Amino acid sequence: MRRILIGLGILMVLTGAVWASGQAEGDGSATIRVAAQDVNEMVILANMAQIMIQEKTPYDATVNTSFNGSSVLHQAMESNEIDVYPTWTGTQLTGILRYEGPQMSAEDTWQYVKDGFEEQFGYTWSEPLGFNNTYIMVVRAETAQEYGLEVASDLAPYAPDWTLAGDENFDIRPDAYPGWSEHYGIEFKEVLPMQYGLIYRAIDAGEVDVAAAYSTDSRIARLGLVMLPDDKEFFPAYNGAYVIADEIVADYSDVIDTLNSLGGAISTEEMSALNARYDDGEEPDAIAREWLTDNGYLD
Repeated sequence: MRRILIGLGILMVLTGAVWASGQAEGDGSATIRVAAQDVNEMVILANMAQIMIQEKTPYDATVNTSFNGSSVLHQAMESNEIDVYPTWTGTQLTGILRYEGPQMSAEDTWQYVKDGFEEQFGYTWSEPLGFNNTYIMVVRAETAQEYGLEVASDLAPYAPDWTLAGDENFDIRPDAYPGWSEHYGIEFKEVLPMQYGLIYRAIDAGEVDVAAAYSTDSRIARLGLVMLPDDKEFFPAYNGAYVIADEIVADYSDVIDTLNSLGGAISTEEMSALNARYDDGEEPDAIAREWLTDNGYLD
């Protein structure tokens, strides 16, 4: 009996080894867990990843877009609860990696976060998707026309009499207004931090003169606001990309290859248009699938 039990034990071990090997070789039994925070473009990107993995690799993929912040997603990956999530380079640069050094180019920012995540956590990053959802100063169209505003530097003569709206903590974060003000040599009469959604109501109603918006926000075009490019290049790049857990890279390399195929494919204007469709109530999986089909990623 003891020999039989030992033999069964050896058989179970060998069977488990064969099963694990089959997982690593890509027999289709793996399920890749894609996650995202509950923000329009992150939800869309998570659905793109889920569809691409499902359609272009042997694996199943699930999607969970109920997370409420990038730090929560990072913690979930640390706890092995998720495998892939979309994020922004600038968010992780100043958030998870706590970078406080000099301004870097978009390419250097991506390389810095990629290297940092690999060294500190063993995770990797996909190729940047193309768009840059960074801060952008916006004004009403009539304001831009009346004062001849074309770039952020043009605000200098008027800022001492104007009010600027920004998201919560925009007035105190070094990578936001304090750093921007020093970099440009421009000080506004007043800086009002508020919940991000209220910024658009405030500038549309004329309650503030300028707003620090997110460049892919669909409300910029919807309200006819004019973007003033960051001509002195203060704000860090917030390029979209995917973070992939080390186990996925090691055992399912075709997942990272599949996500990398989206590198450089989505412009800032395209992302804004996709966000507008989501904001109008379209289902994110339908938005994602249509874009992937129209751009030749799906048969």
